Amino acid sequence: MRLTPAMVAALRNPPSPGRYIVAPLIEVRLPDYNLYHLVGAGEVMWGTKKFVGRDPLFGVLVAAGTLKDGVGDEAPDWDLTFVPPSEVAAGAISSAAMQGSIVRGAIGVIDRETGLLLPTPLQVFAGTLDVPRLRVGKATRTLEWRAASVFDTFHDNDDGVRLSDAWHQDVWPGETGLANMTGIERTSYWGVEKPPSKVNYASITSAIRDRLS
Repeated sequence: MRLTPAMVAALRNPPSPGRYIVAPLIEVRLPDYNLYHLVGAGEVMWGTKKFVGRDPLFGVLVAAGTLKDGVGDEAPDWDLTFVPPSEVAAGAISSAAMQGSIVRGAIGVIDRETGLLLPTPLQVFAGTLDVPRLRVGKATRTLEWRAASVFDTFHDNDDGVRLSDAWHQDVWPGETGLANMTGIERTSYWGVEKPPSKVNYASITSAIRDRLS
C-alpha cells in the first residue's frame, strides 16, 4: 500500500507539528441507507459525501480487523464492529437484507487547519457485507460485520481456476508464466532456470580498484 505523493510529503514535512492527521474512511451502501464513517471524532467532506465520526444508524466503529492478503483460494476479508445507538438500529443493520451491500475502505489525510482532505484518499478495500453477528452482553451491544472482498466472487465463479499453472499449461503446453505464483509450496524465479548467485560487493570493489590502479 502506497500513499499518494501529496500525502507522504504532508506527513513527512508538515509546516507545523500535528498539522496533518491520518483519516480512515469507511463507506457502506445499504439498500436504503448510506454510511459515510470517519474513524474518530469530527467530520470531513470527500467530494459531496460527508464522513462523520458518529452515525445515527450504525453508531460508532469500535474495532476493525487487520487488512491482509488472502492465501491460496481464500479471498481477503475485513471485520468491522459497530456499537449501534439503539435496539431498533441494531435490528435494522443486522438484517439479512443488508447482505451484499457495497463496502469500501480508504485512507485519507486531513489538514487540521482547513479541515479538508488532501487529494486523493487511497482506497484499501472493496467488497460486500457478508455475515452480521449481533453480540449482546451486560450493558453492551455490538454488531460485527464481516465484509468479503470482491475477490470472493472471483473464486465462487471458478474464474480463479483459469489462473492455475496446470490449466494454463493444458492450453499452452510448456508455457510456464503461471508457475511463478504466490502461495505455492516451492519457490520459483522469474526469468531464470535456477536461483541467481549471491553478489559479493567487496570483490566487485576490489576488482574496480585493481583496474584503476
